Amino acid sequence: MSTQCPSSPPDSNPYQHHRVNDTKRILFLRHGQATHNPRAEAARSQGCSYETFLDLMKQDDAFDADLTPLGEEQAIRGRNKYQHKLLGVQLIVSSPLTRTLKTADLTICPHNGLQSGNSNVQYAHPDRICVENFREINGLLENAKRHKRSQLQKMFHSRWDFHTAVSSEADNMWTDTLESQSDCAERGYQGILWLIQRKEHTVLVVTHGGILRFLMVDHPNVKIIESRKEEEKRFENCELREYEMSWTSNETINEQNDDSSLPYRPIVTLTEV
Repeated sequence: MSTQCPSSPPDSNPYQHHRVNDTKRILFLRHGQATHNPRAEAARSQGCSYETFLDLMKQDDAFDADLTPLGEEQAIRGRNKYQHKLLGVQLIVSSPLTRTLKTADLTICPHNGLQSGNSNVQYAHPDRICVENFREINGLLENAKRHKRSQLQKMFHSRWDFHTAVSSEADNMWTDTLESQSDCAERGYQGILWLIQRKEHTVLVVTHGGILRFLMVDHPNVKIIESRKEEEKRFENCELREYEMSWTSNETINEQNDDSSLPYRPIVTLTEV
């Protein structure tokens, strides 16, 4: 069962004016270490099976798993390490889970924002939008379940927008059955379509290792251009990667299918910078 959050009415096409030579600069950042990560991640690094990895996460499961002290340190170190890449970010997007929201705030402080140019006093405050489609593979595990929207508003800075792209007050997307990897990849793709619709050119997306892998490896409409070996493709905690994102135009899609009523399903290319 698909649990994707619709970004627009199914009969609308908000992307129709974009062309193939449109691009955006997307910075994907995985959250810092969370309480369910240490044993499962250590086992995965030793080559354990997906079943063993999942079983360890079940054993260490916790509702909307928070960052560990190490996870907070990773985010602070990442802020300094990636400072040159973060300059110019116009929009911050986060999954609605606590570990990604905290990572986002530790990476770009909601109070201080980003320093603008060479000035020591002028700071830019990118918009912050919580986007449900970028949450981790959903269901079964409590660590993938989010707080109510009103609780998130109390927990995090008022600069965060929890209404534009969060589907409901309660977490109606979570079920006791694990979402399929293909459905998770499709949610990520719908998140990409939402980014295409936005006016901002440079976007920081703070999300999760699972959905990033399923989106980039498994989705048929997403093409990754990179030089990474297979074992290097999974994002480490607080690893940031920069991509130039381009996509096929609606006219190209319609020419190929000879049916202008079809939903817009562009081929998205992410070229690592």
